[in-house]
Amino acid sequence: MLALRLRQATAARHREVEDSALIRRLLRGQLDRHDYCRLLRNLHPIYATLEARLPETALPQAIRDPRLARCAALEADLESLHGRDWQRLPLTVAAHAYQAHLQTLDAVRLGAHAYVRYLGDLAGGQPLGRIVGDCYGVGVAFHRFPEPGAGPLAAAFRAALDTLPLAEAEAQAMVDEAVSAFARHAALFAALQPLRSSLRSRR
Repeated sequence: MLALRLRQATAARHREVEDSALIRRLLRGQLDRHDYCRLLRNLHPIYATLEARLPETALPQAIRDPRLARCAALEADLESLHGRDWQRLPLTVAAHAYQAHLQTLDAVRLGAHAYVRYLGDLAGGQPLGRIVGDCYGVGVAFHRFPEPGAGPLAAAFRAALDTLPLAEAEAQAMVDEAVSAFARHAALFAALQPLRSSLRSRR
């Protein structure tokens, strides 16, 4: 079962990312609006590249389902939270590197990044949406999914993973790439450590 294999292999990295300073502050409702916009801005090129490339692959429809796409929702949230000039927000070196890496991958490895991003969004979308709504009042499109909703979309995604006709070397390549994807997220979140928090820690 590839979905279970991916979950088990990435569990430790997943916990590390969730325990990053940026994500802890977000989950506690303590992330400054500007820093949240910086996060969304740096996720945007990752989704843009992933969602431009996934339709070109022969991965199952449930893995490249347009209802999972987050790029347009990110843009809507950035406009409502920051304004029409959101593209002026700076991109980190980590975001540029992640985007460039996605452009080099084959379908199997690209699917690993879809797994990390989309299943994370589907699992955390509802509680994070409530936190974002409470904190900023707007900017919740990223955390909302169309019918049939997050649960069924996630279940279909996992089922599609388990139907992939992969040789062992290909399955292991997907697992390794998923672990690497979490490492890339850790680097990105470290680069986005809230500026105000960093300044306070130096005093």
